Amino acid sequence: MVRHAEKQDGDNPVLTEKGVKRAAHIVGMLKDEPISRVFSTETYRTVMTATPTAADRGVAVELFTTDDLDGFATMLKGLNGTFLIVAHSSSTPDLASLLSGTKQPKLAETDYEQMFKVVITDGKATLTQFQTTF
Repeated sequence: MVRHAEKQDGDNPVLTEKGVKRAAHIVGMLKDEPISRVFSTETYRTVMTATPTAADRGVAVELFTTDDLDGFATMLKGLNGTFLIVAHSSSTPDLASLLSGTKQPKLAETDYEQMFKVVITDGKATLTQFQTTF
């Protein structure tokens, strides 16, 4: 799970040039992961962050809403596979918390570098946190 990359200003902004570079960098970070599905909220900035990885894997970006993160987490737990999920500064750590059973703090508005990896094996979740620094 990652927060969208750097965004421009406005109500539903697109990514900045640095944000586009970060989205491409994420593709490289995930090159050894068997990503089979890519999920994103419906904003331009999240879809633009998710699209390079989805294109690299030949899958569509599947949209979800943060209105029912509990339900989305439950749905994800029922699936098999490895997924990229792109959301926001509050919903990304909230979803990581729901999936891992550990409390993750909200991200600062200026923090675009956190990546959360949750692996669930036999019902037991393990969370690892990475930086998308480039």
